[in-house]
Amino acid sequence: MNAVTHENACPRARILFVDDSRLMRMCARKILGNSYDLLLAESAEEAWRLLQHDDQIQVLFTDLQMPGRSGFELLDQIRNSEASHLAELPVVLVTGAEEREEMRKRALEHGATDFITKPFQASELTARARAHVESGHSRQKLRVLERDHHLDRATGLGNRRYCEQRLTQAISFAARHEQSLTLMHLRLEGLAQLLADLGNPYAERAQQRIGDMLAGCIRREDTVFRTGEESFTFLLPATDRTGAGTLQERFLPDLDALGLSGNGHSLEVTCRFHVQPIALNARIDAADILDEGLSGNVGEPAPETKQPSVPETNSPGIDEALQMIERGESEQLHRHLPHLRKRLAPLLALLKAE
Repeated sequence: MNAVTHENACPRARILFVDDSRLMRMCARKILGNSYDLLLAESAEEAWRLLQHDDQIQVLFTDLQMPGRSGFELLDQIRNSEASHLAELPVVLVTGAEEREEMRKRALEHGATDFITKPFQASELTARARAHVESGHSRQKLRVLERDHHLDRATGLGNRRYCEQRLTQAISFAARHEQSLTLMHLRLEGLAQLLADLGNPYAERAQQRIGDMLAGCIRREDTVFRTGEESFTFLLPATDRTGAGTLQERFLPDLDALGLSGNGHSLEVTCRFHVQPIALNARIDAADILDEGLSGNVGEPAPETKQPSVPETNSPGIDEALQMIERGESEQLHRHLPHLRKRLAPLLALLKAE
């Protein structure tokens, strides 16, 4: 295998060219090597190893007839791969002029993206590479958009739209298999005001910690979503009301560890749960089910759990806080951040004025 790479401020698209002919590989290197990060392989077996270990390859050019595995077999491996970046990889077959139309038809049926006939012109190979690299970029952007469409960026959890989609699927599955299905809603009352008081970047880090903590406490079969400014919803398959009740303590966030405890008597975050068993025979859509659950009109709310406030007299001073950071005890400061920020406010205002 040969690789031609150049240091660039902007990474170049990576292309894999496969041909058992050394002459053809040299031609490809001469034509594409200056514009792309080009990998060369002389067999389908070598190409497959590269594809499995390098998810940055954006286009594959492969000869159709080679010793060992053929281009057809390599194409089948790619299209049958469980890895989406391989299954969707643009594959351009390099065919000989003598190869018949029936063979090209067969290649299309196997999932070939395009063809190029050898001996090829430099302009033709370059045009094919550019076109398929651009199409690969478009598919990648689409996947990112689809992913972000379901994501609450502040916490990294699924958003309400994604919750509705997953709930619809879960209702259908539970009905088919005659299983229980329950939603449990967690409301962190006072969170919005506390985050506003914290300001950025503290609020951003606090929301990330909330997302990480809630995602880390659920069971493998469960999913947690952010469904409102202060609301989070747990989707609990094969779980009834009683089972959901036993999970509340497990899902209860540690507000002290998150730095969301109250600041004196002014800001308090209160945890409140609502358990919502899903009636699988009801013809209600997921959005209505969520609205009902988030409004608190289902079942009896669990007793609220209020984290103890941290009196300002028990909060460390600025010097003590700096010493705690030097000792590696910064996590213990999270609960005191609102108080420390208040103490620092005059100094920050003076610095801003300067």
